[in-house]
Amino acid sequence: MIVNNQSSLTGYKRGYTLRGMETMATRVRARRKYLGISQGSLAEMVGCSQPMIAKIEKGAETALIIELARALQTSPEYLRGETDDEGLSVPGAQVSNPLLPADKGNVLVWETRDELPDDPDRVWIDRYDYRFSAGDGTVQWEVREKRALPFDKGFFVKIGSRPQDCKLCIVRGDSMEPYLFNRDMMMVDSAKTNIRDGRVYAVIFEDESLVKQVFKQVGGSLVLHSYNSSKYPDKEIPADKLEYLKIAGEVIYRSGSGPAGGN
Repeated sequence: MIVNNQSSLTGYKRGYTLRGMETMATRVRARRKYLGISQGSLAEMVGCSQPMIAKIEKGAETALIIELARALQTSPEYLRGETDDEGLSVPGAQVSNPLLPADKGNVLVWETRDELPDDPDRVWIDRYDYRFSAGDGTVQWEVREKRALPFDKGFFVKIGSRPQDCKLCIVRGDSMEPYLFNRDMMMVDSAKTNIRDGRVYAVIFEDESLVKQVFKQVGGSLVLHSYNSSKYPDKEIPADKLEYLKIAGEVIYRSGSGPAGGN
């Protein structure tokens, strides 16, 4: 199974041409997942780059057998497929607590999409900024970060939204505290632009992007209400001025760190 089968640490350091690289790739990935370590964290522990760890997990050869075994708290023999015993035989390795049963809420650590197991019910939502386009009077969405976040399809069914209509945005400012704190994340459904009284919307008013609770008034005017009303008074927009208000979409989901979101 191994071309160079020296068992000394010196032999490990030289590297190997492995017929069972697929076995090693599988075991490196499995141990990393078991320990809840991201590819980036493992790279730091081993002393290489995250892309190198990704290549190893896809079957690339490596001379870092000892380092990987120590970081993954197992033996070089186990990683190379010479034994099914995960026991430790590398100086400096430490035993971690075992994972909880699969149905008890373990946390899966990941940095790239490739690190997550396949799931047909998973959809990815991009993060955006939105702005007003003076040219055609529409709301323009611009991708802010390329790292999308995963959501379950069932989530969108429950809230009555389509994944393709939803966008993630970062909250800026404290006008909606304690509902939304600075740097919290919100999901906006860009298809829900018809005002429903008392709902929270991402809007653009007088070329300014805002997140406000919107109330309808007799006569057709609208009130843009801030939860932090002691600092940010309500803005009433008369019916004949509504052309200056653009609805980017309804806020249908939010997440963040609560009061620490502004730190």
